[in-house]
Amino acid sequence: MNHKKLIKSLIPLCEQASEAIMQVYTSKDFAIRIKQDLSPVTKADLAAHEIIQKGLLDLTPDIPQLSEEDESTTFQQRQQWDRFWCIDPLDGTKEFIQQNDEFTINIALIEQHKPVLGIIYVPATKTAYWGSTQLPAHKQIDGQRSAQIRSRPLGQELIIAASRRHGQTRNDVLLKPLYKYFRRVHNQAVGSSLKMCLIAEGVADFYPRLFPTSEWDTAAAQAIVEAAGGRLVNATSLQPLAYNEQESLENPFFYVCGDPQFPLEEVALRRATPPA
Repeated sequence: MNHKKLIKSLIPLCEQASEAIMQVYTSKDFAIRIKQDLSPVTKADLAAHEIIQKGLLDLTPDIPQLSEEDESTTFQQRQQWDRFWCIDPLDGTKEFIQQNDEFTINIALIEQHKPVLGIIYVPATKTAYWGSTQLPAHKQIDGQRSAQIRSRPLGQELIIAASRRHGQTRNDVLLKPLYKYFRRVHNQAVGSSLKMCLIAEGVADFYPRLFPTSEWDTAAAQAIVEAAGGRLVNATSLQPLAYNEQESLENPFFYVCGDPQFPLEEVALRRATPPA
């Protein structure tokens, strides 16, 4: 498939879904309900889902879709898929509800269990990130000319992309032995898949995720981070995350780093053998 043509079609689709999201966002009439997994969903999630589902069906009618907001797909069906779209119509619903602007649209193309193309769109700032196995990672702000982005090599300062809601104490314990390698260490708390976008564009260095996520939370970001020169790997095996290999759609814990030479083995060893 021609990834450049796909991106040209996905950008306006994300813009259309973004407009629907922002209409709800500015109205503050979210119609929040709690799903079975205890996560919130709003009418913005559902509106974006409908727009993206229809748009992808028109664009690629032969490619099935796996979306966070479609619970009808069974594992038996998914087992037959060699290629599919993996979608989070509104990643960071809690950030959306808190109105801090840190929520995204995530769309990834998966082939043979690997994310080969990803686009992340930030409705509040009209910013798009994308990358694929055919294209270097790019960033575009509000329809302006896009610019290629690249993750950065490690230097004297370590910037850790951290969740606003999960695991900072656990991260500090895990990473403390690494601090000796750096003159300064900073945490930058951000919501949704934006944490991984920061690594792709060379603003942050490392993101450890030791709390549950689902495959649609990481698929697009993994394609972008890898296209930018970084890594997104299983926290135990240190191998890239794989998709649609089992009935559960929950990811293992994972690490994201901008520099492939980041000492992940030392972090993994620290996690495997915590101090007494």
